[in-house]
Amino acid sequence: MTASQTVKASTASRRRPRDRRAQILHNASELFTKYGFHAVRMEDIAEATDVTARAIYRHFANKQDLLSQVVLEDQDRLLMAAQSAESSESDVCSLEQLLTWMVEASLESLRLGPLWQREARHLTADDFERVREGTRRIGGAVRRAIEKADPSKSRFGADVRAWMAVSIITSPGHYDHSLSQRRLSPLLVSAALAAINTPECASASPESRDAPAAEAPVANERPGTSRREQIIAAAARAFRERGFGGVSLDEFGIAGPAVYRYFDSKADILSALIIRVQEWMALESSRAMHHSASDEQVIEGLVRGYVRIATEATDLLAVSVTEALNLPASAAERNRRVRQDDLAEWVKWLRISRSEVTEADALALVNAVRTALNDLVRIPHLSRHAEFPDELVACSLNALLNTPMPSARSGRRRDE
Repeated sequence: MTASQTVKASTASRRRPRDRRAQILHNASELFTKYGFHAVRMEDIAEATDVTARAIYRHFANKQDLLSQVVLEDQDRLLMAAQSAESSESDVCSLEQLLTWMVEASLESLRLGPLWQREARHLTADDFERVREGTRRIGGAVRRAIEKADPSKSRFGADVRAWMAVSIITSPGHYDHSLSQRRLSPLLVSAALAAINTPECASASPESRDAPAAEAPVANERPGTSRREQIIAAAARAFRERGFGGVSLDEFGIAGPAVYRYFDSKADILSALIIRVQEWMALESSRAMHHSASDEQVIEGLVRGYVRIATEATDLLAVSVTEALNLPASAAERNRRVRQDDLAEWVKWLRISRSEVTEADALALVNAVRTALNDLVRIPHLSRHAEFPDELVACSLNALLNTPMPSARSGRRRDE
């Protein structure tokens, strides 16, 4: 074979490897997670994969089809783990074993959580329903395992703990961590079990557990609310439902010129929403530190404050989680620093309560719990219950304060 033929053969092999479809899916997953569905072009995915955009269309009909396959293939790993546990003929398959299998599957599908949380609105109606049904099956498998392990749990109590466990298990896709998989995996299993084993709130009677609370009024429906607050409330709801890229200023129910009296652009509105959440969190942190009877109780105040924000301003919190990547560069950097400072406060006070916990372990626990809170407040059939906030606080605190630490042999930090 001549040198020219060798080069051509090498080029052909590079362009058409057997795992080309898997490479496309991987690169699309990374780009969608980093930049958001709207901001990524098929040409971007092609460039990352070292192929032409036309080559991608040999495997996928369009960008929407590509997003669907990314989410569905990642979700299939968790479904297989749940189904394997339920189809097991042995009683040895405990709740802990189910969670272990699901953690292993989750760590192979790190982008599933953020993509489902942030980009699901871009799926076709059929694919959205398919993924949602798969999510219900995963949560249902954990709930049934909980009920089998503890038949005294109410349906609502088991449901809250099941979804808390699923969110904790899938949380690593939402944040960076310095733990090895050997250490992170048992830590997540233990945190999920701690949340599951939380006693149900004594204030909730069996009857009240099944009675949904009345819906809270929306702020901009109250007479006397300022025009600026009406814009903020409308924008939060619209951004949450359709995403920043899918909303125009004309959809806020307020004439465009009126909007521009208060905000320079749609990005300016998004910045205002996220600053509102940051300031509220700062207020709750200050309240926790000043009103706690001891240093060890500050972490409880931080959790209660976060739950207060999550349940009273769900649209605002959701937008701060899912749309922050659409902030202008300077605002994005400021948001990153504020978020890091807020997480550092939680880590500090958790370690004051638990001196045996390393900083890396504490950060993983805090991120897991906050991810779970971000997820659960957006599940309508849970959030309607009057005792839902108290259940969130109790499960979160148990996961933070009573999760046993893995042994030193479970893995070392990457920076050690």
